[in-house]
Amino acid sequence: MLDKRDKEIVNDLFEVYPEEGCGLLVNRKGKLYWEMCTNVAENPLEDFVIDSKEYLRASLSGTIHAIVHSHPDASPSPSESDIRASNFLQIPYIIYSLPEVDKYVHTPETESKPLLGRDYTFGEQDCYSLVRDYYRQTYDLILPSIVFEDDWWDKGFNYFDDLFDSYGFVEVESPEIGDVLIFKVFCHVPNHCGIYTGEDVFMHHAINRLSCKESLHSGWGKHISRIVRCKEFI
Repeated sequence: MLDKRDKEIVNDLFEVYPEEGCGLLVNRKGKLYWEMCTNVAENPLEDFVIDSKEYLRASLSGTIHAIVHSHPDASPSPSESDIRASNFLQIPYIIYSLPEVDKYVHTPETESKPLLGRDYTFGEQDCYSLVRDYYRQTYDLILPSIVFEDDWWDKGFNYFDDLFDSYGFVEVESPEIGDVLIFKVFCHVPNHCGIYTGEDVFMHHAINRLSCKESLHSGWGKHISRIVRCKEFI
């Protein structure tokens, strides 16, 4: 049985059928709001990618409660990529089959991954996911889940400054253990981040490398643009 919100979502998803429709359920002050989003996937008949600007705007306005999309002319059961993305983001996936209008909710599996020695996969295991996992495992703090657009630093996005400023971090002059280091690596906007672990050493995950600890004196220190600290630690 579909409730009022389900019917609203399904009506919007039918507007783009037979393409995959997508959107977000956003928790704002304890109430859920449905937001239909633009599917910018290369092949929207078989896949969905939520527009990064719309996702970021929704993330900054509340907490992403669930990611919603449709499976046109197919089962609502999640694909392997659906499961992998949901587990990585730690956000439920709600899937509707169209036109039959069956519903499936995938609840993400929670697991603690080793922070060091991870293989790099953009959008799954990268610098920001390492920071998120560190805060979840070390302080039981959940940072927002964001789907980063490819080459976002060349497209006018400033994810790191926007996110950390909006989620209770303040800029500090010198780092302490657990602070987030934000870098501009040969770029005009911040495009990398890591965790300060003390003694001028930080933990990070650079592209095409395993996650590791390195000295700031190895060349990384000159690329620091900001040091930010969670307000709860002040």
